[in-house]
Parts: sequence; C-alpha cells; structure tokens
Amino acid sequence: MRRPVAALISLAVMSLLAALSPLPVSAQPAPGKVPVSQGPVQRINPYFSTQATLYSDNSVLERAEINGPPKPPYGYHIRATTPLPAPMQAAGVNTLPGVPAFQWVFGCSAVSASMIAGYYDRTGFPNIYTGPTGGGVVPLTEDAGWGTWTDKTGDSYPNNPLIASHMGVDGRTTLGSIDDYWISYLSGRRDPYISGRWTQHEWGDAVGDYMKTSQSAYNNVDGSTSFYYINAATPLTCADMEGYGEAKLDGTYGRKLFYEARGYTVTDCYTQMTDNVHAGGFSFAQFKAEIDAGRPVLLNLEGHSIVGLGYNDSNTVYLHDTWDSDEHTMTWGGSYSGMALWGVSIVNLASAASAPNLSVSPNPYGFGIRNLNTTTTQTFTVSNTGTAPLAVGQLSLSGAADFKVTTDNCSGTTVSPSANCSVQVSFTPTLPGPQSATLTIPSNDPDSPASVSITGEGTNLLPDLYGKWSKVSKIQKRGNYTVTGTLTTINGGTATADNVTVNVYISTDDTPSGNATLIGTYKFAGIAAGASRATSIRYSTGTTDPGTLYLKAVIDPANSVAESDESNNTAFGAIP
Repeated sequence: MRRPVAALISLAVMSLLAALSPLPVSAQPAPGKVPVSQGPVQRINPYFSTQATLYSDNSVLERAEINGPPKPPYGYHIRATTPLPAPMQAAGVNTLPGVPAFQWVFGCSAVSASMIAGYYDRTGFPNIYTGPTGGGVVPLTEDAGWGTWTDKTGDSYPNNPLIASHMGVDGRTTLGSIDDYWISYLSGRRDPYISGRWTQHEWGDAVGDYMKTSQSAYNNVDGSTSFYYINAATPLTCADMEGYGEAKLDGTYGRKLFYEARGYTVTDCYTQMTDNVHAGGFSFAQFKAEIDAGRPVLLNLEGHSIVGLGYNDSNTVYLHDTWDSDEHTMTWGGSYSGMALWGVSIVNLASAASAPNLSVSPNPYGFGIRNLNTTTTQTFTVSNTGTAPLAVGQLSLSGAADFKVTTDNCSGTTVSPSANCSVQVSFTPTLPGPQSATLTIPSNDPDSPASVSITGEGTNLLPDLYGKWSKVSKIQKRGNYTVTGTLTTINGGTATADNVTVNVYISTDDTPSGNATLIGTYKFAGIAAGASRATSIRYSTGTTDPGTLYLKAVIDPANSVAESDESNNTAFGAIP
C-alpha cells in the first residue's frame, strides 16, 4: 500500500527526532522556528565539524564550524601557483585583479571575508578601511608597518587591522580583537576579556569581530567561525537566520553586520551548499555570475575558507587560500589541499553611488631632522580610489615658509578612477627647531578638502674633528732612532666631514705655536659622523734622540671644513 507523502515526511522527522537530543530552553526565535532537539557533533576532520538542529516547523539547520589551520595541512605545504590571467570573457575566462591576498591570522574565515571586504574598499566602497595606512586604502598584502605578533604558545602571526584589531597597530591605542579574544589556535578557554574581567572593545573596523571568529562567548574556539546551512540545495538567507534565532552566531550574518556598520547596504545575503554536496545547490554557473558581476566569492571547504576570484570554463576556480600571497586553482566541486568544496557565503553590497574619492600618500609625513640650509624633497601621490572622475582644485601649502611646493602636477587636473597625480614638497630649514605645514587639496570629492600634515626640524648638523695618539714609541737601532705611533682622526660631530687634511709634525713642545717640523700630510675623502680613521706614523730622527720631542697632528690646518668646535683640531703624543 502506497503511503501519503505527508506520512513519509512525518516518519522522517520522527526518525531525526529519535537521533537528536532535547535542547535547553533559551531565547525564543520567531513563532514556528523553535529549536526542538540537537544531534551530536560530527567531526568530519580536524578542521571541520557539523551539528544538526531540528526546529518545531520540522526544518533542520546544519551548523558548520570551520577552524582551518594557520598553515597548509601535512602534504600540502607545496601548492602549485598560477598567475592570474587577464579577464577575457569571450574566451571563457574572467578574473578580478586587485583582490587582496592576506595571510592567516585570527581565523581563515575572517581572513577570507576581509580579502573580499578589502577588494570592495579598493573598488568604490572607500569607507570599509579608513586607517592611516596607504592614505586610507587597504593594501593588497599586509603592510610592513603592521608587523607581526607572537601569542603565549610562541606562534607568530601577521597583524592585519581589517581582519582583527590589535592595540599598537595601525594607530590603535586601545585593546582590540587580538587582545580581547585570542589565547592560542584551537584554545577553547574563555576569552581573555572574560577571564580578566575587563570590558571588551567596541566593534567597528574589524571583520572578524562581527563574524564572532575566535570568540568563546559564541562557542567558537580560537581560529574558528560558525556558519549555518540548510542541509539541502536550498539557500539559507540572512532573514531566515533571524527567524531561526541563529543570526547572532553566523559568520555570514556577521559579514552583513560589518558592511552595515561601515555605512553600506547589503542586498543578497545567504549561505548555500554547493552542487557537489546537493544536486541543485550553488553551481559553477552561479559562481561565474558572481565573478562577472565584480564580486569575489567566499568558498567554504570541509575545513577551510578561501576566496574565489576568477574562473575559466574548464571548471577551474582561481583563488586565494590565506596561506600565502599567490594565486592558486581548484576544480569546481573538487577538493583543495585535501578538503572538499562544501558551501558558499554570499554577502553582496548595493551599488555605491558614483563618486570620486581622493586619497593622499604618504599622509602624514615627517621630513625628520635636517641640516640647516639643505633641501630635501618628498613626492605625495594623490589617487582617485572612487568611481567617478576627480576634479582637483588649486592646492595650497600653509605654515612654515621653509616648506615649499616645488612640483605640482595635480592642480586643475581631472584624475580618472584608479589613476593618480603627484605633488612634490621641499623642506629647507633656515632656523633650528621643529616646523610644520599643511598641504590642502580641494576637489569634487564629497569629503573635500583633503589635508596632509607635514613636519620637519632644522638643526645645525656639523662635523667635529679631533685626534688621538696611541702606541707612540721610539726605536734605537745601530745608533739611529725611529719614532712610531698611531693617529686616530675622529669625527665626533653630527655630519660627515668631507675632504679632510691632516698634517703631522715633530714638535719641540706640546703647544700649538711651538717649533715643529712637518713630517707628513694625509688626506681622507670623507669621515662620517661618529666614524674615525687610523693612520700609522713612522719617522726617522737619525742619531738625534727624540725622547724630549712630541708627535703633533693638526687636523684641517686650512680650516676648510666648517665644524661645531674649531678649538680641538690639534693633538699631541709625547715620545717616551
């Protein structure tokens, strides 16, 4: 006898109920979406686990915890690299150049989401990263100035403020993500801010915060992020997550919150298993459509998150894998580094209104300490990181007169998107002490004008030459005497002394004006500040015993080198 479809569904639900354990009472989601029971954690591999939850409307969600390793798994440390081909859609190839290639820190899912956010920052959504590096434009790889850090177990990671903030990095003076949440990779202990009983930092600029990555308060061990999926071909939208009451735990929903916190509107927002897991799931055709629309895709493997940034029609996906700064490939529906493709996390932004965006690099800039009446120049690059032409007005420089604009290729020009122009400023200090100026650049940027703080300090950098004798002795052989010694000419000043001349004499006394006989002249092309030059002296006095005489050195006898102290240029060495 054939059973009705409804009866079959009821039997399936009853079977699942039998396998799942009851859930404790917690905050209630929308009516009809109450969690009823939860299955055991299924550990697929060391980096990937899932857990099913049954809801009162007979639907089931799958929670996937991804804690991809900081380094490639054993056997995959060497991975083929593939240069990113130029986009040629007519030939079945399309790629998105300009997607940052960040390296693992805090968690692979947060790193991958930040690569996508960084791409948007560079392509018309400039408020995603607003730190001081790169004139407010996120770099394509970690900036050298961000440095690295080491956790308590001795593991070292790069700093990246877009992924996870850190006190002392990129101008931050307060605790951040690393300080509040991190102990060590896979640590399940309570976060430091909880165990230390301090207030965690306010979120605002780090993607990983909103994704709940590495946060014990959301049941994520260090390095992990959780994503919710429908265990079927059906996408789970962010609105659905709210209905299930799981939005606060989901990494995709966290990406949405980050973009909204930066002032942008999110359109598509969902997770979906791929068609190699469920027929009818997210397909290669859908992946291609995302790339063609200018949107990188966060791909979740069974144990790692990566970024898809291009394709060719042979089912090839070009990707960044969080382990280096190179491009790699995988086959759609296949595996990468031993981990199978499992699902996607899609968060798309509403198109930004076409507008220019002016950024200046470097900004601010310090010339440092410079010698009086010497000129140093610096080039400032004015870039248009927006999506509309940038019309630059007449720039101006205010402040100390020792700063001057020497070359201006920007005023009155129109800079296309992704293009730039340059301005050169010189600093010629005429007085000692700190000085400052402000370079102001007006434009049609909505946030115009842009300003650059410039500083410098003048000082009277001069050499200071003096000499010291050592190892002075006399030798008598067959009735004749020979005097030997070592003269060290020292520059104790703050600038290089050029074209230094030293005269050496035999003198009857140790006074500058005493009777002296010139026995040698020595020359040096230059002696740097703090450096010295040693000269060995050997002179025969014949049968005359030199025991009552002196070796005398006069440094810069013609006073051709300007020095901070002209009174110490003579040195004597008594001959024993």
